[in-house]
Amino acid sequence: MAGPILVVDDDLFFRQLATDLLSRRGHRVVAVENATLALEEVGRATFDLVLTDVVMPGVDGFSLTARLRERDPEQEVILVSTRDDVQGSEVALRLGVADCLVKPVEESDLLLAVDRAMERAQLRHERARLQDENLEFARFHNLQQRCLELLSHPDLEWLQERVIADLGAVCDAQSAALWVVDDRGDLALRSYRGLLDKQFLPEKMSPEGPLSLRLREAAPWLARDERSPVLYVPLVAAGEVMGLAQLSDPLTGDFRLEHTRDAKVLADFAAVGVKNGRKLMALQRLGLRDRDTAAYNLSYFTDYASKEIYKARRYGRTFSLLTFSIDNLPLVRVRLGAQDAKKAVRGIIKALSKIIRDSDVIAKASDQEFYLLLPETDFFGAMMFVRRAVAAVRDEPDVQDVEQRLPLALVGGASTFPKDGEDFDELVHRCRRRMDERRASLQRRLMLDGLPFWDEVDLLLGTPNSPRLPTDDRAEPSRRGKVADVLFDELQVEIARELVRDPGSRGLLYVGGPEIRADLPLAVGLEQAPPDLSSRIYLLGRRVDLESHAALTPVFLEGDERVARHEFILWLSESASYALIQRRGRGATWGFHTSDTAVVDGLISKLQAEYDLQPY
Repeated sequence: MAGPILVVDDDLFFRQLATDLLSRRGHRVVAVENATLALEEVGRATFDLVLTDVVMPGVDGFSLTARLRERDPEQEVILVSTRDDVQGSEVALRLGVADCLVKPVEESDLLLAVDRAMERAQLRHERARLQDENLEFARFHNLQQRCLELLSHPDLEWLQERVIADLGAVCDAQSAALWVVDDRGDLALRSYRGLLDKQFLPEKMSPEGPLSLRLREAAPWLARDERSPVLYVPLVAAGEVMGLAQLSDPLTGDFRLEHTRDAKVLADFAAVGVKNGRKLMALQRLGLRDRDTAAYNLSYFTDYASKEIYKARRYGRTFSLLTFSIDNLPLVRVRLGAQDAKKAVRGIIKALSKIIRDSDVIAKASDQEFYLLLPETDFFGAMMFVRRAVAAVRDEPDVQDVEQRLPLALVGGASTFPKDGEDFDELVHRCRRRMDERRASLQRRLMLDGLPFWDEVDLLLGTPNSPRLPTDDRAEPSRRGKVADVLFDELQVEIARELVRDPGSRGLLYVGGPEIRADLPLAVGLEQAPPDLSSRIYLLGRRVDLESHAALTPVFLEGDERVARHEFILWLSESASYALIQRRGRGATWGFHTSDTAVVDGLISKLQAEYDLQPY
């Protein structure tokens, strides 16, 4: 059926005549008596042709035509008038009307003009339909190409970046984020782009709970926040949830039905791609492991590290690289044999594997050296891991069996991106420097590892007649001897200032002495500290008048004479390591102080064990 025609004329006779004549020819006709009603009808529906009188009360036919052309520049209009000067008039030509008829209109002339106008309208509709089909075909072809590319690239890192880029493109979204299921089944943030602020994006989400039903439906859903509509797109492959995408800030102001439809198609292919990528990564890991230790080989590790460096740069993240070396493995091999040497190495890898996360990667760099990469781990976290790693190795049965005959000289070093370097070689170099520092440390030179806390304190303090402490240019300085009486208080003041200046720095601080008082310089200096200090601070001693403190945790040690005779500060943080131990006597104060990280870490570890304090 032909499209509708709108007849506009204040003459009832002509409206009825035109309506009857055109209806008999199969046209749908709407007739109104003035331009105002005509504009209302045009606002409600689309008309292929408008047949309007020129002279009408209020808005005339010329003005109506101009208004119609503003809405649709290709609107077909036929003017009808009792004035014969309308035909070929300048106004009519300028408005581009289809035809001008003079009343009384001959039936044949009216039908001929209408047929011509309707034919042009139909041709225009056909052209628009073909254009839409071409655009739809091009859009579908583009979507198909994107889907095929997601299946043809098995690299998981590439996929994670490409998925949000493609989803953003097909949905005209300026911002996008992607969470992918990790080895523990949680949705972990893997990539984001656009106008998003990372601090408002959760690092992990559980696929269970309220989110579970939405994910299992495997269909996009729309939500709204204060700033923008948000489209959530689940990635589900064969009923298995592989990820969740979040799209926001659409260029069109809102997400349309075709956006949701295209996102669903693309997400289904993306889910399969991610699933295949995870399987390939698992196979690669199986094929790239050392046969004896199950650690990855160095080639895979360096490739993995380069990708981690890219992600850290791209998203402003941090990660840590650790190196471990069995310095005396050649000696173990000579004295105990090759089998025991392999047993020791396997035991170390087994111990490390028990305490790492799914995202952490261990690699065998050589027979006696191993690398460990810890994503999303700062330098303090890496130092704490080194301590845990050494303890775990000592508790491993295979290692204990070897160490009963020959102790293993295991040493570890840590570096953090970007604090210690921005490429793999720099980070490894920094790790090895810290390993050298530990090798030269008093901790190893004096063989302090097996001593309890107070025995080590006595050894380090010594007496005026004790021999000088051994020194090494590679190690941080350590001194013992007479110290100023005010040093203990002055250090507390400086440390308090540093903690207030950088409240986000993580660390451990232990301050011990005969009495825990409210007027201790540290307690006074931290009165105005922010409540969210990242460092953990403990005061050890006999309770006097400090009941509670927002930034401090008191540990009351009543009747411990060793604490009563000594004062100490043990501080280990991302940027500092320092220990001061002093014993006041009748004469000058005798003390030991050091910035040797291994010694400070060892003292803190033994203090925690001595008084059953919770490790960080």
